[in-house]
Amino acid sequence: MYKIADIEASARGVTSPLMLADRILSLAQDADRAGYQTTADRLLSLAFRVLDRPGRASLKRN
Repeated sequence: MYKIADIEASARGVTSPLMLADRILSLAQDADRAGYQTTADRLLSLAFRVLDRPGRASLKRN
């Protein structure tokens, strides 16, 4: 379940790489449970790439 702060942050377009990776991992788990192993593997790889991007440590804030 999403917290109100998470929903409000998403509405403003402010999403950290950690939050994005968490959502992608949730999708990967769902895909795996549904029998879509290839999709789950691709989503897992995507989550790792999101967390592994150099130079993205600080987020630009308005």
